[in-house]
Amino acid sequence: MTTFQVAELTDGKRFSDRLILDKQFVVLDSNLSFSSALQSRLVEWGFKEVFCKSNTAVEKKAAAPNMSETVEINLDELNEEFETKSTALNATLKSVIAKVNQAIKFTPDKNRMENVTEVYNEYIKYTQAVFTRYVTHTELRLDELSESVRLLIDFIKINKKYILRIQPATEHKLDKNFLTNHCLRSTIYSIIIALQINMPPAKITELGVAALVHEIGQIKLPPQLYLTDKPLLPQARNLLATHTVLGFNILKESEFPLAIQLGVLEHHERENGQGYPRHLPGNKISAYGKILAVACCYEAITAPRQYKEARTTYEATIEMLRNQNKQYDDVVIKALVSAVSLFPIGTYVYLANGKIAQVAESNPSDPRLPIVELLGEKNELGNPKTIMTDNDRAKIVRVLNRDELKGVLAYIK
Repeated sequence: MTTFQVAELTDGKRFSDRLILDKQFVVLDSNLSFSSALQSRLVEWGFKEVFCKSNTAVEKKAAAPNMSETVEINLDELNEEFETKSTALNATLKSVIAKVNQAIKFTPDKNRMENVTEVYNEYIKYTQAVFTRYVTHTELRLDELSESVRLLIDFIKINKKYILRIQPATEHKLDKNFLTNHCLRSTIYSIIIALQINMPPAKITELGVAALVHEIGQIKLPPQLYLTDKPLLPQARNLLATHTVLGFNILKESEFPLAIQLGVLEHHERENGQGYPRHLPGNKISAYGKILAVACCYEAITAPRQYKEARTTYEATIEMLRNQNKQYDDVVIKALVSAVSLFPIGTYVYLANGKIAQVAESNPSDPRLPIVELLGEKNELGNPKTIMTDNDRAKIVRVLNRDELKGVLAYIK
């Protein structure tokens, strides 16, 4: 193992093996060029030395990540955006508590979805405030985060079938707050998975805290890396991949429990050992890391990004079930599908009897046969009429395609 002083490394230097931090975390893959931008970041993060298994280095000038083709946003702008859209952390938390306590009292009726959406939006504000507080004061409060997550868990237990209908395509215009939106939605999926496998309440709370801040390391990176709609060069991708280590270090400095630290560190590890930052095989990945990997990926598939359109939750479920290259834990995938159903809650479907319905609730005994609400039909109380799908007249024939869905949503409005 050869040690290199960060201050002495030159722009364009290449290494024949991976360049690593703390003798285990990869900061630059082999045969990629070291840059002055990376050097500045390492100095900013407090790293004075890096390591390489080989002492072979070749001086070869190479271009740094092409930031000129990405969005022009600096960290100060990001901070200002957070500040203007967020309230004080304590005030936001109190608002969340009030909304949760009020909404839990509601019984299922035509206003329930509005109530759930209102609470969800309060949690969006709270998550933004958490990130803002860290950006402006370098402060994360475990007790407050834990309390907000416990409230969210109770809220999800009662309102799961409603909160899963909230889709990112309609919740917010895609903007610089997508990191916090992604964190909250990943938290919801993580909690739903944990409830499905009967994880102890204290563990679900820890998992929820890890999920809520799992992308916090990204705020130490140039926003151009994660807000661009252009493909990233290999060197830029490697720099972006350091966000797991940065997040781990943030939580370590804030004295969060080790289990939460590892969940954040390992949410990009994969069962086949092809993830990062440590390329761990499945038997070495923590339980929180495994759940976060599935929740994070499922959310990313169904959410719009600058570089892609959102796919449906049905498409995401099928992709997760395929589990290409065995990237994810099968038990966690099964728990997710059992909780949201094979035809996920919120999906519009055609039935064998010619009717259109929206999936309203999963069926614990058979994920293939969820409970659905019939479009345009009401029960005696004036609420949407619900039925259990089956393998006969009420069988789900297929999911509506995008054009059909547009027509249905227009009809509903």
